[in-house]
Amino acid sequence: MTSTHFDKAATDWDTKQPRVQLAAKISAAIARLPLSATMDAMEYGCGTGLVGLSLAPTLGHLTAIDTSQGMLDVLQEKIVEQGIANVSPLRCDLLIDDYSKRHDLIFCAMALHHVQEFEPLLQRFAGLLNQGGYLALADLAQEDGSFHDPSAEGVHHHGFDSEQLAAILSAAGLIKIKSEIIHTLIKGEGDGTQYPVFLLSAQKA
Repeated sequence: MTSTHFDKAATDWDTKQPRVQLAAKISAAIARLPLSATMDAMEYGCGTGLVGLSLAPTLGHLTAIDTSQGMLDVLQEKIVEQGIANVSPLRCDLLIDDYSKRHDLIFCAMALHHVQEFEPLLQRFAGLLNQGGYLALADLAQEDGSFHDPSAEGVHHHGFDSEQLAAILSAAGLIKIKSEIIHTLIKGEGDGTQYPVFLLSAQKA
């Protein structure tokens, strides 16, 4: 994942209302999993914490991982301002760095399309889950490439076929795989183009 673009965007990241609304939809969808205060969770591609900080009160601990230090700096400011004790920001790239902590829940929201080699990352997620742990992935359904501006940096995939992702997760030993559309983003005035967002959830056997 490229981080320079996100470092620059971090300060104003939370000012985009559609982004905040989407994060709320994703948080609500993940919250339908059987979360508990005993869970040790990890969010990958946490950004400024729009999703993770919403879920943190229902979890035991959350390791909030991103490759962008700028995003993590904004997250750390929120943690301090809000007196949050159970969220630990960490700069890390799971495809490069040595990370071996296991989790009861791993979630990734709207970050997977920024990862060029996504299959190894999904396998890493599966390997870092405790037995019985849950994985939740939220991202764009496969689209024609019109969602992002042509000049957008670090966009490696125009959404995903959730069945393809499910097959990768199944091969990695995950079960109870389920996909659902949880939100629709609209670009353009009037009858704008619609871009569905899915949540794919699975459990470690």
